[in-house]
Amino acid sequence: MDKFNVSRETVRKAIRRLVVEGLVYRRPGIGTFVAEERKNKLIGISVQQITNYIFPYIVLGAEDEAFRNGYKLLLGNGYEDLSKERQLLIDWKNSGIKGMIVDPVCSALPRSNKELIKSFVEDGIKVVLMNSDFEIDGTSAVILDDLYGGKKAAEVFYENGHQRVAVLYKSTHLPSILRAKGFIQKGKELGFKKIYERAFHPSEFTGIPIDYAHELLSLPSSERPTAVFCYNDITALQFYMVAKRYGLEVPRDISLIGFDDAPIGDFRWQLSTFTHPKEEMGRKAVEILIKMMNGEFSNFKYKIKPEFIMRKSVSKLKEDGKSA
Repeated sequence: MDKFNVSRETVRKAIRRLVVEGLVYRRPGIGTFVAEERKNKLIGISVQQITNYIFPYIVLGAEDEAFRNGYKLLLGNGYEDLSKERQLLIDWKNSGIKGMIVDPVCSALPRSNKELIKSFVEDGIKVVLMNSDFEIDGTSAVILDDLYGGKKAAEVFYENGHQRVAVLYKSTHLPSILRAKGFIQKGKELGFKKIYERAFHPSEFTGIPIDYAHELLSLPSSERPTAVFCYNDITALQFYMVAKRYGLEVPRDISLIGFDDAPIGDFRWQLSTFTHPKEEMGRKAVEILIKMMNGEFSNFKYKIKPEFIMRKSVSKLKEDGKSA
């Protein structure tokens, strides 16, 4: 403060920036020290569900990139549980890990682990966020253009003559909310007669989308949506199963769009959906993290535009209310 004639707050911010850049590190209750010239070759990756859906493929891409660069990958399962994710990340920090890739659970909730991750960055840990971006200074992110995906889904339904539509999404997940937001915004611009919006809080792996599918499909045929956008493919699969129980066929009676191009059996080859470059995202996250740990940059955003895949679950609506 004396040497540069600045305030205590200015010095504090300057030291925080040095921590973010990896030039110094903090030890709570001890002090701030110049970083040693050494490399920690262990990095962590935490995903929402390590055992199913698209997440094993993300990990495969990350592991391959880490191995090629001489790094070891520590795997973490968030279990879609905030407290478990929090403890996992704290344990990693306490073990000395200097770089983390985090696909945060419950990313849309105020009680997410955003503040914890922010404190890690302030302590000099390099963090790459994946799928959800908390926009924390000093973090990088690898994400999809989810807003675009939602808008594109609305355009596809409109081009095929649908006017009563629905969107099913998870209210705790930031990419899900952005996909729904894009769909609703574009739907209003296009002038859909009716947009049913159904948001669920628990994980889709609990089967909760089935309840909303029953609600929508039990409506009178004159009110029932003729096209439904689901925020991911597992939600779309559950909607499809309920439609079959009602004697409705996809796409003859109802059109359906999912998201992620997930490996969900034979239904994958019928479902119109959006690409999710799973392994590429894992590789890119590791590539960016290694560059951050080497001091090359921070605050790098890598956004991928998902590609729409038209398969057999969307068709044009005929005048009698059924698809062609």
